[in-house]
Amino acid sequence: MSRLGGPFRLGAALVACVLMVPFSAPRAETLREAVERILERHDRIQAAESDMSASDERVKERFLTSYLPNVSVTANYGHNRRMNKASGADTDMEPREVDVRMTQLLWDFGKSGANVDVARKQREQMRSAVETARQTLIMDAATAYYQLRKANNIIKFAKQSVGNIQRQGEVEDARVSLGRGYSTDVLQVKAQLSGAKAREVQGQGAVAQAEERVRTIYLREAPEVLKLTPPDESFLSALPKNMGDAVVAGVKNNPQLNQLLKLTDMLEAQKKSVARNNFMPTIQGVVERKFKDKVDGVDEFEMETLGKVELTYTLGLALPGVHGIRAATQDLEAAKNRYDDTRRTIEEQARVAWHNFNTAKANAELLNNQANLAEKFLELAREERKMDKRTLLDILSGETALINARSDAAAADHDVIIAAFTLLQTMGALEPGLLDSKHAKAKPAASGKTELPRDKVPGNGPAVK
Repeated sequence: MSRLGGPFRLGAALVACVLMVPFSAPRAETLREAVERILERHDRIQAAESDMSASDERVKERFLTSYLPNVSVTANYGHNRRMNKASGADTDMEPREVDVRMTQLLWDFGKSGANVDVARKQREQMRSAVETARQTLIMDAATAYYQLRKANNIIKFAKQSVGNIQRQGEVEDARVSLGRGYSTDVLQVKAQLSGAKAREVQGQGAVAQAEERVRTIYLREAPEVLKLTPPDESFLSALPKNMGDAVVAGVKNNPQLNQLLKLTDMLEAQKKSVARNNFMPTIQGVVERKFKDKVDGVDEFEMETLGKVELTYTLGLALPGVHGIRAATQDLEAAKNRYDDTRRTIEEQARVAWHNFNTAKANAELLNNQANLAEKFLELAREERKMDKRTLLDILSGETALINARSDAAAADHDVIIAAFTLLQTMGALEPGLLDSKHAKAKPAASGKTELPRDKVPGNGPAVK
């Protein structure tokens, strides 16, 4: 036992140290982290990045084939029979020949440069396409997340309203059976109950749609997405100060517009490429070496070396290059017209997004004020009920109005956030960093919560009391 005492005491001390280390709760996953994970593995982004990688390879292909020497090897083997009436005896041989030819472009009057430039412009266009796909996916992810929260809040309020009306209906039925109530009040309660159930059915439909959208975007189940920590209000600092700034930012940074601009640049380069490839000659250096055995009736091995500068000029008699240039010109004009049309559309979208954000913000403020007023009314109505100045039906109507007002206010709060992200997307400023949260270590809101904190929702002004 004395020999085991030392190791035993050491092990006990290590166990005690481990037990004394505080265990921290796992940090809740933020919306930003979830979106970044989507951007890494979503098929839409991978497809766009594959297109960009393919365009990179095409740039390398055109550059290498245009400016590096080319080597060709030709070998032949056959049967050659010659009848030499004047010079001597006939020959019957099996000639063999190997020709090695190396060519190096010396000058092509800009054709190769134009071809490489076209490939580079295509690569820039693909990069803009990747950015377009990124921002669209970020917007889809943010919208799906907040639509899911919005739908879940609406259905919880709707269920709360149905349960409240059912309880009050039971009270009215009991009063009627005791001869103290009125059958008309019971009918009115049933009418309100039907309306509340209709609202619940609509909420269930909205939840189902939101869950399907979340599965498509996040590739995860809706309950997991609901546990994500939402961003705080700091992302609002990225919004423009006025509508003019929103329009300028949209024209400058919108990825869809930038993609069309890159397409226009590429078509301009392609027009130059078509003109030079159809109407410019090519000058190249040529080195050839031929290894011959029994060729041309000569019964011996020969080796021939040739070096030269070669000019090649090909011109179709039907002048196809003229039609090619005309087609390239029309493609360019079409791209410019599409760019101008899209630019006006982006300007319109920026103005509309600015108006929608301010409208959603004002609407949220009014609906939150309505909820506060409905709450004050219910408090006073309950006091008046104690003094027999109000009926139970009045209290029921007040409670239903309060629940519906809170539901509408919570939905409007989410609409403010969605409108803000829509404005940022139009401006080309939507990045995962905007979805970050300063409160990432806090536990996510419980699934049973029925409304957003009023002081943490953008668009809420001071409550009117």
